[in-house]
Amino acid sequence: MGRLGRDDNITKLEQLKFRIKVIELLRFLKAEYTYSQLSRLLGLPPTVLSRYVLGHVVPAYERAKKVWHIIMKAINIHDRIVDRLEFDGNGFFDNTAIINDPFIRKYLATWIIDKIEGTRVNKILTAAVDGIPLAATLSDELGIPTVIAKKEKEIGVSEFWTVDLIRGSGFRETLYVPKRSIKKREWVVIVDDVIRTGETQRALIELVTKRIGARLAGIFALISVGNWREKIEVPDGCIADVLITLNEDYMKPNPGQRGKKGEERRVARKRP
Repeated sequence: MGRLGRDDNITKLEQLKFRIKVIELLRFLKAEYTYSQLSRLLGLPPTVLSRYVLGHVVPAYERAKKVWHIIMKAINIHDRIVDRLEFDGNGFFDNTAIINDPFIRKYLATWIIDKIEGTRVNKILTAAVDGIPLAATLSDELGIPTVIAKKEKEIGVSEFWTVDLIRGSGFRETLYVPKRSIKKREWVVIVDDVIRTGETQRALIELVTKRIGARLAGIFALISVGNWREKIEVPDGCIADVLITLNEDYMKPNPGQRGKKGEERRVARKRP
């Protein structure tokens, strides 16, 4: 919960943002839990919870903190996120429901902010396209610009930083970043939705540290397939972590479309 969890020098604006974040958390859980179930968990009347979820009433800051702490202790939010992944049975998954959910994006942003607290950050960098919503949400929370590495040159931009991305099949792609968007010696955080092979992340690391000469403050992803530390080399002094790690065996082709309850233990979740 970041600074809000310590109550030191919390501004009225930060309190209000957190109170709204708790409403978003309740809305996220309402898709799976009834008002009666949430009432028993939180000790609040269903009618009160309904007013929170519908946005008619915003909980007071002290009550919002209590609700947040109870939910974080009683419900594994990471499990709820994984449950929204749609597996196709061929080793791939659809994470659209996750990256399109505003609460999940803000949850990830809050988690990253906790990790980099006290660290200087000037830019948020991601690669097009699925990492954009996550990077934009973090950018909004921190109030700093987002930079997007794209596979095509933008019309109207004359100078680019470039880096080649080599796929496992030997196919070569080039990522382009406008030169004016990141300057040398600026501190950059890389954010992406999935680390599968690490190819994209390795290219972004090279772009920041070797091509631009900027400094890498952090590398973060929502999901990793397998051990991400074996796929990317994190520079010294750089903070790096992944919210959720899926076991690679779980991603192998199987006849089921989605992981069943009995199979969930095969999914490794990162601790909060």
